Amino acid sequence: MRLDIEALHESFRAAREGKRSRHARSDRLTPSLFQYDYLTLSRLRDDVRGLLAQVPAGGGRALDLGCENSPYHAPLVERGFEVETLDIEKSSADYVGTAEETGLPSASFDLVLCTQVLEHCDAPWRAVAEIHRILKPGGHCIVSVPHVWFFHPHPKDHWRFTQEGIVRLCEEGRLQPVVLMAQGGTGLAAAQVASFLAYGVFGRYGAPLYLLLNLLGALGDRLVRNDLFCVNFAVLARRQDQPGRLTDQGEP
Repeated sequence: MRLDIEALHESFRAAREGKRSRHARSDRLTPSLFQYDYLTLSRLRDDVRGLLAQVPAGGGRALDLGCENSPYHAPLVERGFEVETLDIEKSSADYVGTAEETGLPSASFDLVLCTQVLEHCDAPWRAVAEIHRILKPGGHCIVSVPHVWFFHPHPKDHWRFTQEGIVRLCEEGRLQPVVLMAQGGTGLAAAQVASFLAYGVFGRYGAPLYLLLNLLGALGDRLVRNDLFCVNFAVLARRQDQPGRLTDQGEP
């Protein structure tokens, strides 16, 4: 079937009309079981918190790169970081730029948080190289990317990533992967895809159905865990000029 990209953009914008927007931090940090994207957002929140806990204490400067409403601002502050933000539009961000070209000084930040951004980049490999540049030597970054998600141009939507893909991307950008985490296995992913489909039809009025699918997905993820088909991935990496080894224990 032939696709018209502009028509897809119009369809996406039309599908969002009249549906609850995602402007409140609470929608991401404390998603409701009645949200269609609860499964992914709740797992991502927990994993971002877990990865933050493995960043050495002491705080410093943190950049929320592609921040939108900076949903993880509070967890970053709790870890002692002074949080600064960058996005493609000014709105409430401290800086305007892109992940590929932040315009910020080199070796400026102790931590860079970049969640659900790389899929929108024209060149995600350049974005990772830019993260390396603005990190201080030995600094850390937390990057999350989708494996399975619907087309969502903000303003574009170019990429999806596998487990090996995000690790390779970090390594190519001279970021040593420390921990890789999957936000949900096959059972959860199946329920999340079903919620996508239902949301496309019912919008916010499908809340009771999303509740059922969220409960089933969470249960399935606990009973039959299979990480071959996941919704999302998050990685903690450290700026280092020597190649490193990925661990499963969180040990740098």
